[in-house]
Amino acid sequence: MENKVCQNCSQNFAIEPDDFSFYEKIGVPAPTFCPECRMIRRMIWRNVRSLYKRQCGICSKTLISMYKDDGAPVLCTECWNSDEWDPLSYGQEYDFSRPFFDQILELFKKAPRYFAYHTGTLVNSDYTNYSADNKNAYLSYSVIGCEDVMYSESIDKSKNCLDCDNVQKLDNCFHNMECEGNYSSHYMLQSQKCIDSYFLYDCVNCQNCCMSSNLRNKQYYFKNKKLTKEEYEETIRNLNLDQYSEVEKSKKYFYDMYKNQAIHKYAQILNSVDVSGENIRNSRNVKYSFDVVDSENIHYGSRVLMNCKDCYDVQGLAVGELIYDCVASSWGTYRDYFCYITLGCKECEYSFILKNSSHCFGCVGLTNMQYCIFNKQYTKEEYFPLVEKIKKHMMEMPYTDSKGRIYKYGEFFPFEFSPFAYNETVALDSFLGVDEAEALSKGYSWKTPEKKDYKITIKSSELADSINDVNDSILSEVVGCPNQGDSAFQCTTAYKITENESQFYRQKNIPLPRYCPNCRHYIRFQYHNPLRLWHRKCMNGCGNEFETSYSPERPEKVYCESCYQKEVL
Repeated sequence: MENKVCQNCSQNFAIEPDDFSFYEKIGVPAPTFCPECRMIRRMIWRNVRSLYKRQCGICSKTLISMYKDDGAPVLCTECWNSDEWDPLSYGQEYDFSRPFFDQILELFKKAPRYFAYHTGTLVNSDYTNYSADNKNAYLSYSVIGCEDVMYSESIDKSKNCLDCDNVQKLDNCFHNMECEGNYSSHYMLQSQKCIDSYFLYDCVNCQNCCMSSNLRNKQYYFKNKKLTKEEYEETIRNLNLDQYSEVEKSKKYFYDMYKNQAIHKYAQILNSVDVSGENIRNSRNVKYSFDVVDSENIHYGSRVLMNCKDCYDVQGLAVGELIYDCVASSWGTYRDYFCYITLGCKECEYSFILKNSSHCFGCVGLTNMQYCIFNKQYTKEEYFPLVEKIKKHMMEMPYTDSKGRIYKYGEFFPFEFSPFAYNETVALDSFLGVDEAEALSKGYSWKTPEKKDYKITIKSSELADSINDVNDSILSEVVGCPNQGDSAFQCTTAYKITENESQFYRQKNIPLPRYCPNCRHYIRFQYHNPLRLWHRKCMNGCGNEFETSYSPERPEKVYCESCYQKEVL
């Protein structure tokens, strides 16, 4: 075990024996940034929600791209996969008189980029990003295998859902967070396999329940009390959940119950062994990681799913093995290090937006290629000695960023290289409270919102209180968002109600939203625990200790596994 001081935050952090074993196995030096700063550094490269209208650099087709116009062209799917351009035409000789990172940034800024992260079969899902195998998905992000979903993020294998975050296998649901397997249930937190329910926290296999927490296998419960079928149905009618004003009252009660009455297990860990972190399911040997599903041997990861194995420092990973310090390296990747968006690639390093390629170092935009360095083709015999020479050069001539942070071989790309501003990325989601001044002081860029010239026709405060009083004229209105373009929420200033959205609200008896989709996302995200762990003791007085994402100053009653099971089951 070795203690080090982080280059970025100057805090001490430990590198443990298991970590050293992994670094030795893949042949990289130990990191010089702490786990949290490494996570932020990767997250600054993951923009999912900020979309821009761009034109394809070849056919001029209008695109909805995650890249603003910073000089590098973006290409549509058809042109990206065509013979209309040759990524090797951007190839360059490696210059041993200059730092590696200076050279890779030049290549990244001039080579074309795939306009968004779209893969698999997408049907009527243009307004999505980090999107795979979806149909009728709209303004949804990090979405996999879904149909008829809107305004959702980190949603997998779900259909007919709106305003959901970090969920799987939902059907006909609204406003679910960290849930799985629910049907026709709304305003739900960390609940599973519930049917026709409202305002539940940490409930499993419940039906027709409302305003309750910590229930198991219950029906007709309200405020954690058993009712008859007739009593329950009358109680739900009296809540008037078709009215926005009444829903807000119910939310206030529910969130007070969540914070001050419910029992909170130290972590949401299900069917998992030897793990630490939050929201981990069906996994084993997971350390300091968040939102991990069906994976093993994952350390310092976030949003990891679909049988990933032996991976460290990953952000947004599906189906990968032996991946280190990468963003969105997925779908059959193997031994990729320090990469941004590689699909089905093997043994690639320091590369951007590669597909089905192997043994590439410092490359951008390659498909079905191998033995390339800086987009220049080499033979197998030439490739390996040159890569080793470049790695040695990276150690001897490191890059120093504007804040004096030193980057040698073994570090991910510098913060300032990202094409995205801090407040365009998932870093803003996961580390709420960072403002423009703090971001700039740390060397992160910040995007000042562009002034929108929307002709707002109605303020959200003027919308009908009940969905039953809304007619089709709402579809032609431009609704003003109360946050008026606040960059802390990536507020879009105004929004519209679509026809499909309006139908959903009417079918589910849900009132119209009063904030734009981005603001609604950040309002929900306040109830998502931070990606950080604290060492605490069980609040039930048993003396058990654990790592938890609930900070010590929070009001929730946080119990160890044993005490939680005794109280809840």
